Amino acid sequence: MAVGAIAGSPTSPVVGASRTGFNGLTADHFMRMLITQLKYQDPLEPVGNEEILSQISMMRNLQSNIELGDAMKSITSNQQLSTAASFIGRSVTGTNAANQTITGVAGRALLRDGRAYVSVDEEEILLANVTSVKEG
Repeated sequence: MAVGAIAGSPTSPVVGASRTGFNGLTADHFMRMLITQLKYQDPLEPVGNEEILSQISMMRNLQSNIELGDAMKSITSNQQLSTAASFIGRSVTGTNAANQTITGVAGRALLRDGRAYVSVDEEEILLANVTSVKEG
């Protein structure tokens, strides 16, 4: 018996490149699999209620774990931004993306792609690459 596709075609990925394998699954994916399973089940031996409830419980646990992970990333990003903001007006030394050592007074703090940076003049230094901080 043929089962239709659950999600997008191979040319249009369902999840982003950073979320592959099990990390890319969402509750929507599990719900689609559950519906497909119910749609194509053997009518003489249907799936039991306990199994369906177990699967729904697993979906809820997965969704909760994803939401918790996202919340933790947000908290970490906010903490990093707060730390970067505390460097404003202070003399910082660190390496930029071109691996050049930059020293100067931090003028601003920014968050890009979940990572905190401090800006010295027009150069941005990743917070993790700051090697020293001194009073302005």
